[in-house]
Amino acid sequence: MMVAPPPIIAVDWIAPVAGAVIAASTIPPLLALYFLRLRRSRRVVAATMHWRRAAEDVRANAPFQRLRLSLLLLLQLLALGLVALAIAQPQVDLGLAGAEKIALLIDRSGSMGAMDGAEATTRLDDAKRQAIDRIRALHGGGLFAGPAPSIMVIAFASEAIVLCPFTDSSAQAIAAIESIEATDELSAIGGGVELARSFAAIGGEDGAASTSVPAVLEVYSDGRIGDLAGLSLRDGERVIFHRIGGEDSPNVGIGAVAVTRLPESPGEVRVFVRVVSWRTSPTKTDLELRVDGRLVAVTPSPVDLGAATQDADTGALLPGQTQAVFPGVQVPAGAVVEVRVTADDLLAADNAARVVAPRLGGLKIALVGRGSFVLRSVIQGMSPASFETFTPEAWNARVAKDPLAPDAFDVVVLEQVTVQSMARGRYLMFGSAPVGTSIVPFGTKEQVVPRSIRSEHPLMQYVNLDDLFVASMTAVAPGSDSDVVVEASEGPMILTLSRGPLTLVYVPFDPIDTEWPFQRSFVNFTANALAWLAAGGLPAADEPLRPGDVAAGRLPAGAQSPRAQFSSGTTAPLSLLEGGRFTLGPLRRAGTATIAWQGGSQTGLSTSIAYAVNMDCQAEGRLDTALELQLATNSVAAQPSRAASQSVWQWLLLAAALVLLLEWWVWLRRT
Repeated sequence: MMVAPPPIIAVDWIAPVAGAVIAASTIPPLLALYFLRLRRSRRVVAATMHWRRAAEDVRANAPFQRLRLSLLLLLQLLALGLVALAIAQPQVDLGLAGAEKIALLIDRSGSMGAMDGAEATTRLDDAKRQAIDRIRALHGGGLFAGPAPSIMVIAFASEAIVLCPFTDSSAQAIAAIESIEATDELSAIGGGVELARSFAAIGGEDGAASTSVPAVLEVYSDGRIGDLAGLSLRDGERVIFHRIGGEDSPNVGIGAVAVTRLPESPGEVRVFVRVVSWRTSPTKTDLELRVDGRLVAVTPSPVDLGAATQDADTGALLPGQTQAVFPGVQVPAGAVVEVRVTADDLLAADNAARVVAPRLGGLKIALVGRGSFVLRSVIQGMSPASFETFTPEAWNARVAKDPLAPDAFDVVVLEQVTVQSMARGRYLMFGSAPVGTSIVPFGTKEQVVPRSIRSEHPLMQYVNLDDLFVASMTAVAPGSDSDVVVEASEGPMILTLSRGPLTLVYVPFDPIDTEWPFQRSFVNFTANALAWLAAGGLPAADEPLRPGDVAAGRLPAGAQSPRAQFSSGTTAPLSLLEGGRFTLGPLRRAGTATIAWQGGSQTGLSTSIAYAVNMDCQAEGRLDTALELQLATNSVAAQPSRAASQSVWQWLLLAAALVLLLEWWVWLRRT
């Protein structure tokens, strides 16, 4: 069993050359003065027995004689030595020189982008600099220094990434720290701690298990970490918190933005904004509205923001908030709507939030079945790019001739009809059960009302089913690839299915036999279903993403040369999956990501779709640094830069002054 070595107090030197120069230029002259000094005084003596001492004084004036032991000389040499040591600026390592392994956990979340680091840099830049200085100190050696510990580098935000496993190479660890890139994500350290524990339990490159003490965890962060309450330290674990950033860093940002189209004017939208202030005093700010980067509106007067307040029950700091509305703005479908605050603060990432205007039109839709007036009217009211109707026989013949025919349409609507093949395509199906899928019908249920509704699902946005009553419904058993969205006691009422190139939204009853088509919720549900299916059964582009999320969707059939372009100005090629699906990300920075392509079934020209990524100002906008890390069972106080080392030059100068006082007192006693 390996036993951890006892802590060793190691000394590093910041300016050893300066101390050596001072010592070399002062101590030899002092010794020379003692060799050459001649101090005689007139004395009246009673006997010649005292002449021997006078002769010794004469011999001391001759060079290269043996130096006599003198308390004054020793005190003066001690004072000069202490001054030279103080000028060399020694740093005493407080016990960590005996650690076998040290894991450096560096926060790169959104709040670490605040510009209050040293020399007007970001907090992340300051954290990287301090971590690199720490590595150089640990591997720089020093007086009484033991073996240098192994270093591990972990960067964490919403997820933790190991940039460098435990290594004895300081160059490798420093290179890993320099490679850390900023993000606008939330901050969570739990994954980083677990990674450090897992790697510390491995003995080294040979993979043998280690029975040594746990790694020392050095955290470089502003302390605003979301999951600290669920983190507990194990026996023997030590945490050092290097606090990065200022104590008072006021910030104002956009908490949320949303748009809705005006029913009376489809080309216009109403923009809703929530503004958040973490300042401790009331403030005001103007709001700018931009569409695809073009300034279109400014609030008539600055909006008032209250001060951040302390919650009476929990003691947590709550930001001041207010809401604003831009009542009517002409916005084309798919345009990027951006709201920006003009207040000047240290964090730019949350000063703007974006959303993509809803795409209610521009789809190619096929309707197969009886083509009822109600469903036809709802689809045509959404201004699709094209709308074709088919009889069941005509559709089956088309698919039999060309199995890829469903891909020519963004959505195929099946109304009370069963088609022969549903191997691929995107379907909105009412009534009859699908064939060739894992959804199995087993009878009919009467007098059905919804019992469980997943209101958070994209299909159910602005859909209220409180008044829905179904006289007769096909009872079905969903398969493992199905997802029930609305359920009654008798079985699913709305469910989805996703299997390879097939995506299906299934409603197992005929809406014409209910009052649903005469309710606003039917129109909203149909619009949601068409948009969701057109996106390939994935979240629609008009839903803002958070940093760290993955953008996903589907390109139209025939799309060529897809590429991704980011608001930072960088571009990257895009690989397509089966059925035109794609994924992009994780998107770690706030801004926009635009997917562009050539051709496709919708249009013969170049087209694109944008994704908005917004920083969470509510969680990452608070910039005042924490004084401690409040864990589940204990707290870790913040320590200043070079917390593991303590400067002692001040004490050395004080000791030198005391020695000089003692030397002066001894000299007075002798004269």
